[in-house]
Amino acid sequence: MEMALNLLLAGIVIVFFVLVLLIFIIKIYSAIVQAAQNGSQKRKNAKKAAEKKPELIKAEPQVSTAQPTATDNEAIPGEVIAAIAAAVDAMYDKPVKIKSVRRSRANSGSSWRNAGLFENTKPF
Repeated sequence: MEMALNLLLAGIVIVFFVLVLLIFIIKIYSAIVQAAQNGSQKRKNAKKAAEKKPELIKAEPQVSTAQPTATDNEAIPGEVIAAIAAAVDAMYDKPVKIKSVRRSRANSGSSWRNAGLFENTKPF
């Protein structure tokens, strides 16, 4: 009986030791791969920064004579349009022209429902 308990205890200790050893090996491997990826990304960013010199563009305000076509006082405030334009500018590397900004169609349920539908019906 004593020999069986010693064998059981030795087996458990060896298994957990090997598991801890594998955890450390995987963590070290992960750190090496991540350092290599970060190094290559930094080199790419440095190369892009060296190739791409910032250009100063003088923005001229454009005056639009068209009246907003809003119904029932649903005009979009200028601050919202400016925020949308800033988000679009931050999203793309090249200058883009925003042709129009309009409200989305009427809500067909809650935002959570719409997010769930979008998440579960994405194409492959």
